[in-house]
Amino acid sequence: MDIPAWVLVHEVAVKPLLGEGSNGKIYGPSFPLKCMAQGNVRRIRNTEGDTVVSTLTLFAAPGQADAIPTGSLVTWRGGDREVLVSVDHDDGGLGTPQHTEVAAQ
Repeated sequence: MDIPAWVLVHEVAVKPLLGEGSNGKIYGPSFPLKCMAQGNVRRIRNTEGDTVVSTLTLFAAPGQADAIPTGSLVTWRGGDREVLVSVDHDDGGLGTPQHTEVAAQ
């Protein structure tokens, strides 16, 4: 079961990180992401295993994590936030909502 569409009441702009060049980070074109956004402060582990502080959590339709790699930018309420980690959650057949979770600074 996927996360219900009626839960996805917000929209953010995502600029996916493509890599780094001689002048710094290179981002792809911005795309809209329907999601539920929660401003909250919590400690998480990033992809390197370090403990970091996340101030924004996004819940979106499943299967989006690859399109939002670590280091991407998310524009929410007029400000850019860096993506710390993006993960797809699969219910494993249990019937819980499958979704993508994005944690950003």
